[in-house]
Amino acid sequence: MKASKIMVLVAALSSTMSSYAGQYDAVFGYVQQMLVRSVKNDEVGLTAARLQLEGVSKPGHQNVKEARALNQQGLDALKRNDYQAAATAFQQAQLADSADVEVAGNLGYANLKLGQRKRAEHQLVYAISLAPSRSSSWYNLGQIYGAQGEVEKATGAFANAYRFSQNRPKTEEFIRQALILPENDETTRAALKRALELCGLQ
Repeated sequence: MKASKIMVLVAALSSTMSSYAGQYDAVFGYVQQMLVRSVKNDEVGLTAARLQLEGVSKPGHQNVKEARALNQQGLDALKRNDYQAAATAFQQAQLADSADVEVAGNLGYANLKLGQRKRAEHQLVYAISLAPSRSSSWYNLGQIYGAQGEVEKATGAFANAYRFSQNRPKTEEFIRQALILPENDETTRAALKRALELCGLQ
């Protein structure tokens, strides 16, 4: 990629993300509300917080084709367990199109696998702001909070992953499998189990 093109992309993303940064606190607050409402099984409150989140202004799509190609490079790197290469590809994809919710979620996941939890949390909150009902982003956010020992937040996130899933039986099976994965610590497993209970699956 030419240096001049990179500078244009960086400038465009900086402009988009700086305008987003001004509303990140509000977005983060809505996401936290959704976690709390989820744990309380407060469907009315959960819906209200989701609607507030959906009302937040979002960036427009930019270089979609380029972002898709870079996203695929990142996915290929994930298959090789090369999380640094994946994160780099997803970062470049986000430079190309900051409105791509899959790219945002994938970058969050790659950061999570690299142990960069704060970056991962920020990225996944951003992904959820783009698509509040995206199940995979909620699940990965739950992984972050579980790894940090925050069982309540993790529970709410995992429960939302199920609630918003377009294929609930598949998501339920995924959660049950996650209960026995050695990579998940005791806090994460406790949150996964409680999320199943909250959703009437235990």
